[in-house]
Amino acid sequence: MPHISNKKLNQTDLDNLVLQLIKMINTLGEDRRSEVLFHEFFTDTEKIMFAKRLAIVFMLYEGISRPYISDTLLVSPSTVDRAFFNFENGKYKNFIRIFKRNNRTLWEVIENLITNSTLSYVGKRRLAWMDKLEEQYSTKVFKQ
Repeated sequence: MPHISNKKLNQTDLDNLVLQLIKMINTLGEDRRSEVLFHEFFTDTEKIMFAKRLAIVFMLYEGISRPYISDTLLVSPSTVDRAFFNFENGKYKNFIRIFKRNNRTLWEVIENLITNSTLSYVGKRRLAWMDKLEEQYSTKVFKQ
């Protein structure tokens, strides 16, 4: 879990800093500079956190059950529940618009994320483990 200092900035200063970060990212456009910035600026922990959050929201959008998401992505049920609450309350409407345009591409990325992240945790037993999850929740992670 990322650490946030107990020493808090006042809300106006924090809002201004966040706005500057957003403006900086916007100036990069869609070329490789944004990818370079992402890798330069964010820690490995933050990258994992963002990637898993994207995967959670996408899997919720696809109608996959919360326990299945938690087990598959190796995140806590409370993490998935928070995302589900936000999803149900319309917080991710811009992401949903992107999901509609990039559904197939996102599923390929999610498949790689799941394959690569779970392989390091469960090793050669991964396929049996994934089969057990799919049987338990009566759904397939990957559409074949």
